[in-house]
Amino acid sequence: MEELEQAQGEITMDAPKRRNKLTIAIPSSLVSEYRNLREKTEVIGQVGRAAAIYRVDEIIIYPHKLDESMLIKYILGYMDTPQYLRRHLIKKRPELQYVGMLPPLRTPHHPTETRASMLKLDEVRVGVVTNALDKTYMVDIGVDQLIEVKGKPPQIGARVTVVVKELEPNLRGMPAKKSRLNQYWGYNLRGTRQRLSDLTHGPEWDLTIGTSKIGAPFTHVREEIEAKWKTSERTLIVFGSHKEGVHEIITREGKKAEDCFDYIVNTITEQGTETVRIEEAIHASLALLNTFKD
Repeated sequence: MEELEQAQGEITMDAPKRRNKLTIAIPSSLVSEYRNLREKTEVIGQVGRAAAIYRVDEIIIYPHKLDESMLIKYILGYMDTPQYLRRHLIKKRPELQYVGMLPPLRTPHHPTETRASMLKLDEVRVGVVTNALDKTYMVDIGVDQLIEVKGKPPQIGARVTVVVKELEPNLRGMPAKKSRLNQYWGYNLRGTRQRLSDLTHGPEWDLTIGTSKIGAPFTHVREEIEAKWKTSERTLIVFGSHKEGVHEIITREGKKAEDCFDYIVNTITEQGTETVRIEEAIHASLALLNTFKD
């Protein structure tokens, strides 16, 4: 089991960034059916793991009845923050009481090496600004030395990404932009006040997919979606709530779901259970999309 986990970890660390940026939209009522914080934390953790496994670039939380968007943001944000930065960037909150039970993401921006002597030239690390001068600043990148970075200093305490440029006699680096990295570098989080029907009509999407048990079987539209996927640069996939699917939500908003998506698909045909939970649908749906060539 240990060998299997290590092998999978190595594959994850080499994960390339998607050409077609993938966004998932989840309802703010994601965990409203659960009574206690421990259960809510576990479910949100499953969503975060799925997003990282399938290289989701962004998670949007759209408004839906009971609003637990802040809880979702706190936990997903905690998961995406490298372990060595959490003491700097994550404040103690009652909502984070059970995050210690969540598995680490082990994405490329979550390295486990803590020795500066093991760093490599051009290695990219996430860090936090600890102090600053006029044209340089020092960054904690999770090793036993701070790295000096040239450039206009960000605010002390800011999260930054840097690339290692000198190893001896002292660590020196340069700022790096996440958008220019070739590796998958975690997910962004976005809350929105837009209704779901308005979100799906946004000009930023080239391809929009709604998931529903009454949608077209995925196998029937797979070739069409894959052809569109290959030419798209921004794809949105939407998941309904545990009580209302995307059809019901958008109908309540006075529109037709068929007018709001390019495709509405059932990604779990002939399901053996009466219901499929959102976190389960996310895993199943993203696994299918992950078979497309990017």
